[in-house]
Formats: sequence, C-alpha cells, structure tokens
Amino acid sequence: MKLSEFGFNAETQRRRDSQGKRVGLYAVVMWVSCCGAFSQEPAATPNPLGVLVQTLGKIESPAAQANILRGMNASLKGKRGVAVPAEWPALYEKLKASPSEEVRQQAQALAATFGGGAALDEMRKMLGDAAASVDARKAALDSLLAAKDVATLPLLFDLAAPPGPLRASALRGLAGYDDARIPAQILAVFPQLDAAEKRDAINTLLARAASARALLVAVDAKTLARTEISAPAARQLQSLHDPVIDAWMTKNWGAVRTSSADKQKEIAKFKEFLGADAILHANVGHGRALFTQTCAICHTLFGEGAKIGPELPGAFEDVDYLLQNILDPNAIIGKDYQQTFVQTKDGQIVSGIIAADDASAVTLKTFAGLVTVQRADIASIEVSPNSLMPEGLLAVMDEESVRDLFLYLRQKQQVPLPAGGGK
Repeated sequence: MKLSEFGFNAETQRRRDSQGKRVGLYAVVMWVSCCGAFSQEPAATPNPLGVLVQTLGKIESPAAQANILRGMNASLKGKRGVAVPAEWPALYEKLKASPSEEVRQQAQALAATFGGGAALDEMRKMLGDAAASVDARKAALDSLLAAKDVATLPLLFDLAAPPGPLRASALRGLAGYDDARIPAQILAVFPQLDAAEKRDAINTLLARAASARALLVAVDAKTLARTEISAPAARQLQSLHDPVIDAWMTKNWGAVRTSSADKQKEIAKFKEFLGADAILHANVGHGRALFTQTCAICHTLFGEGAKIGPELPGAFEDVDYLLQNILDPNAIIGKDYQQTFVQTKDGQIVSGIIAADDASAVTLKTFAGLVTVQRADIASIEVSPNSLMPEGLLAVMDEESVRDLFLYLRQKQQVPLPAGGGK
C-alpha cells in the first residue's frame, strides 16, 4: 500500500492547502488504522505510519501539518504501545517550535501516544499551569488520560477540588485510575458540584466496585442523598455483580424490571392524568428543563443533548407510544442500543453502547462521552439483554412535572428555558 495510490504527496498537500481545502489524509489514516496496518508486526511493505511521518516532515504549512496530525491522533486514539517511526523524534523537535498552537498541541498528543516521557512531562506542566489557555490545558489532559499517565493523578485531584473549567473533565478522568484515594476525594467535594458535575462524579464512582461501595456507604450515612442514585446509576450498580452492592440494591432499591402486567397497570395509571387538555395547559419551559436533566444525557432533541440513544424528532402527540417506550424501554431493543459492559483487567467497568469494535480496541458511547478500551486491557465484555434506556425515569416526578415533560415532547421547535432553569 502506498499513499501515492490515493493521490497524496507533499506537493499535492501544499497545493490543496493553499486553495483552502482540507486534505483527505484524515480518511486515509483512519482507513489504515481500521485495516490493522499500524500493527507492530514486521511487514514487507513500508509502515504507513512511517510514510505519513516522512510526508509530514516535508510539509512546512502549519495548516497542512495540523490537518495530518489531527488525522493521526484520531486514528490512534485509545491505542498504546504503537511502534515509533524512526523519523519521529527529530520531527517532534521541529513541530514543538511551530508558530501554530494547534500543531504544538497535536504533536504533543501524538508524542504521548508514542510513549514519550518528555512529552508527558511537558503536558503535565501545561495542565498544571493556571495561566495557560483552557483549550491547551484540556488538550494536555485528554492526552495524559489517553496515555493512562499515573503521575497525572495528583493533578486530577487538584483540578477536581475547586470550581473551574477543567473540574468536570478531571472528575470524568478519575474513572480511568484504580486508586483507593479516589472515592474520598470525590465524596468530599460532591456537595459543591453543580448538577452536571455531580453526574460525572457519580459515573466515576460507579466505574469500579470498590468506589461504588463507598458511594453506598455515603448514602447510608446520609452524607449523600439517595436520590443521587438515578435509574441509570441503579442499573450500572447491578452490572458490577458485587454481593455487597446486590444486597444493598435488594434492600434499598428493589427490582428494576417488573412484569408485563405490572407495566400495563403503570401505563394506565399515568394515562389518568395525561389527557390532551391537561397536557396542553402544562409548563413547557419546565418540561424542557426536565428533559435536559433527565433525557438529554442520552438523547438529542432540537439539536441539543447527547448522541448515545436515538435522536428524537419532537412532535410526539401519541401518549400511549411515549408511555410504552419510557416506562417499558426493554420491550423492544434495537441491536445498536443494547447496553454493553466492558470490564478491564484492573477492575474498571465501562458501560455504554458500542460505537466501534476492531482487533485492537473497543470504543463505547457512555454518559461521559466516547471511551476507548484496548483489547489487551479487557477482561470481559457482557452484552446486557436490557436497553441502555433505564426504567423508572417518571417514577421520581410528580404528576405536574410529567405533564410538563410530555408537553415539551409535543413541540415542533425549541422553546425557551424558564428563568433560573426551573419552574
């Protein structure tokens, strides 16, 4: 395989860049990665990764350099132990001095993937520099987390404690570390977190059985409200298959799944106060706020929300349809939305929907974003018979709030949030 077969060479790169067009090297790199061409096994043909590094060394345009580096980083995301091309060390010294901040950031990220200790030191310094730009610090954090850099852990504790633009990222990043100090650090700061940060903190505590048990101890001690354990959290607790957690769930939560007959009774109960006239007199702004808090974790509506579950079109006027899908989400589950639990060899549980799966890594769409786990790190993969869409979403709402939510789901275009985000 030669890159020239695809019409790419240094001159083509420079010419297309000068015309203001993005070059398709990103697609080539992704194709090479998917074909397993970045393996470390000997091959008779040149390593495409080495060819790309050589090509990059001949290009002087910062925009073109950034374009290639973006593609290489995207294709190598989540991978470790990649063989370093011989030309890379000298090229990295050149790219570090680039006038383009993006080139410097992308080059550092690639160096971290290659296992460069000096690059990791530089990124830790950048992450800890409060005077640096948020974007630069965020890029450094992403690369350090991808490299599973143990020395970054104290910095994560520092970032998670005070309010700041990187606190949420730090809280999410702690899920990748198996360290006994993490639960206490998170629970100590939990009361000061906003709603989104609390979700990130809970998701991190649920990533491992030990930290999940610490979460339940906090609930029992009433230092953490039981309501912080949402229906999705309850399902992930069950996925840990831990006897202590299972006993707690049986005592404090009950069954997540009820019988079909019970479901029909529950649907009938909700329909009693969801008549068309009642819904049309509800508070649509509060309905949007409820959707943001409860549903946008997985679903997109009017361009806002996450893309874990199906995108919702709005204009839902069929109450029976909504109740059936919200109250009994496991009745019909599309294969693309089956919940999958990936357990790593060091005990982390990653829960989500598989977005990509190849010989080297598995990528899942999770509540915290895309998470890539290397095949070499995986102990087991379990596909749940249940949907990622949890049961019990409406059980925590009063009748008025359910009507507000259903009115919002009827809308054909976005509506304003109420002042303060609530009623």
